[in-house]
Amino acid sequence: MASALIRKALISNPNGFRKAIGLFYNANRNHWNYQYKPGPYPRTPEERAAAAKKYGLTIEEYQPYPEDMCYGDYPRLPDIGTDSKDPYYPYDYPDLKRNFNEPIHARQEIFGEDRYDISMRPRFPLWYQWMWFLGVVGGSFALYLFLEDYKFGRPVTAKQYPQEGPHYLFCAK
Repeated sequence: MASALIRKALISNPNGFRKAIGLFYNANRNHWNYQYKPGPYPRTPEERAAAAKKYGLTIEEYQPYPEDMCYGDYPRLPDIGTDSKDPYYPYDYPDLKRNFNEPIHARQEIFGEDRYDISMRPRFPLWYQWMWFLGVVGGSFALYLFLEDYKFGRPVTAKQYPQEGPHYLFCAK
């Protein structure tokens, strides 16, 4: 009964078979930490081709980081945040918006959906933001300087004596 339902779900969903195979393959495949470690920086065209194949990219797409950044042969991927990716694409991992064996960006921790999206343009340009900030702070400071001499009330209250005469209780003669 259960296998018939699974078979029916796989047939009715066009991407279901691909996802089922991907999930089955992922569940049975062993990933070890040494497989994620980037290799040495590629210096020859053969090493570049091998690194491109390792990360599932074509030779034209593969571009490593500069050697002084110490990322080894890891590919330089475009800075596209998770929020900018198509939400209706049938990803293998929809929560992360990525497919199986897709290389992860070297700085993935700052590109999640709950983080800053570097690929999106800001709503207002930077000069406009600075203009508003300096206008509000400068206007507040100008109002403070202009109205400093025009106080609303006296800085001290009037003296409040209970009665006329001496206002002390010691040595009353």
